[in-house]
Amino acid sequence: MIRKSTNELSIKPKMSSGTRLTLIFGLIVAVAGSLYGAYNAGVKSGHEQYDQDAIMIGQLNATINELRGDLARAEELKINAQRQQQIQEEAYKQISAAYAGSEQKNRYLGSRLDFYRSIISPEDGQSGPSIQAADITTDENGANFNITLVQSIKHKHQIRGTLRATLYDGDNELGQWPLNSPRSVNYQYFLQVAGNIEADNLPQNARLKVELSVQDGETLARWFDISPSV
Repeated sequence: MIRKSTNELSIKPKMSSGTRLTLIFGLIVAVAGSLYGAYNAGVKSGHEQYDQDAIMIGQLNATINELRGDLARAEELKINAQRQQQIQEEAYKQISAAYAGSEQKNRYLGSRLDFYRSIISPEDGQSGPSIQAADITTDENGANFNITLVQSIKHKHQIRGTLRATLYDGDNELGQWPLNSPRSVNYQYFLQVAGNIEADNLPQNARLKVELSVQDGETLARWFDISPSV
């Protein structure tokens, strides 16, 4: 298709300065309105986010306060538990001490009861005076002893006489107590007499001989083995 050439020239009318200003002003107003709308939307969104954040912060503060309360109660419970434990431990110590004291007293009373039984009714059934026991300890200075004399079954008369202890190494005499004359004794039921014999380096087979001589001429003797502790 062949376009026909033309020599026509179209001329557009020139825009006036007033119209141009109006368009520019309208464009400015539109941009300003858009910016204002965006600002208002941002402000509204910011307020909504602020409100949500404030609510969340309030919830977090409430949770923190609740946890603090729980922690304070837990600390109080811990302190009370520690106090109860201390009270229980102290009570246990007191009960243990009382029990130990009671056991010690019971053992002591039992030993005293056995002792008095031996006076009233000895195992051998023999009445009269006897050398019941000698508790002996040793140290670097020699032998220390506590001799117990009793009168069994019959107790109507006083036992009067003398007491002597002699330390032996086999058949060899190491020393005597007392050093000079024998110790005078006078008792009705029982008597405990303490003494010591000095001796260096006690041998393993050391023995103590205790002799009780009563006024009627009878002499009682008993041997006790010694185990040196030093």
